[in-house]
Amino acid sequence: MPAIDASAHPSLDRYARLAGLLYLTIIVTSILSLFLVESRLVVDGDPAATAERIAANQTLFRAGLVYDMAMFASVIALAWTLFVILRGVDRNRALLALLWRMAEAVVGAVTVLLGVPVVLLVGSQGVRAAFEPEQLHSLVDVLLTARGIGFDVTIFFLSLGTIVNCRLLYTSRYVPRVLAGLGIASFVLMLVGTVVSLLLPQYKDLAMAAWAPGIVFEVVIGLWLLLKGIRTAPATVAAAEATTGSASR
Repeated sequence: MPAIDASAHPSLDRYARLAGLLYLTIIVTSILSLFLVESRLVVDGDPAATAERIAANQTLFRAGLVYDMAMFASVIALAWTLFVILRGVDRNRALLALLWRMAEAVVGAVTVLLGVPVVLLVGSQGVRAAFEPEQLHSLVDVLLTARGIGFDVTIFFLSLGTIVNCRLLYTSRYVPRVLAGLGIASFVLMLVGTVVSLLLPQYKDLAMAAWAPGIVFEVVIGLWLLLKGIRTAPATVAAAEATTGSASR
């Protein structure tokens, strides 16, 4: 597998720093959405209280949708920057990672759209009058549950794309191999946790614990790329490894 010398392509370092900024943007917007919006509006096991909280805080709920849109827009930009950086290592695998991250963004956009009818249901007096309170609360609960499942699907595609990207980072030595290895392990764990959450929703809270290492990795890789960029010297080592591997075959 040929490696690309970043020193011969100084623009790659600029893309790497942009990728670091985008990693951190995704983390910040997801935290804003989860802790400033969802945790304040969604009451587990109580659809009626959730619907009434959203009705009383519609602007806050809409702000959550904006945070989510910003996050998935950043995902698309990050997928593109990582493809630019890693296509010289293995174009086909870099493209595969790009497509999986794009799938994440597309499903994420659908989850944002599912939030729109929630606002329409609780925010319009005319719409509220057309339903019995129990019906209205059930509809809101179904839409929010669908959003949650859709989020699990985004994590599934996120995990696949990140595993491939980290494997390429490991091969290229653009970042320390221990960091790339942490990414691979973290997102394999996250992938398993997401599948468990989809198959056995009663264990969703336990499965979410598997996401913690992945979150830590994204913060660390984001800071590393933003502050340090990518290594510019290791291409000769990676190329030698690739040559040795080819010769052994």
